[in-house]
Amino acid sequence: MEVEPPVVRTALLPGQEDSEFAMPLDEYVAQVIALLQAQPDAKGIQFDRVKFLRYSEARGDYDQVVQTLNASDPHGK
Repeated sequence: MEVEPPVVRTALLPGQEDSEFAMPLDEYVAQVIALLQAQPDAKGIQFDRVKFLRYSEARGDYDQVVQTLNASDPHGK
């Protein structure tokens, strides 16, 4: 089972725990559990929040997506 998580508010990376861009940890856990219960035979879980990055190369806008993500990160400057 593959889980493609979005940015989650944890202390894993500096600044991520307080990031408004990141998904709250309790919301993330609740969604993963709900998806596992709803689709127990799924080969993976993919959050809508990651699809814009996951499929950006196929759409041809990878550079723009990465630039947007970097610009939205207050700790990346």
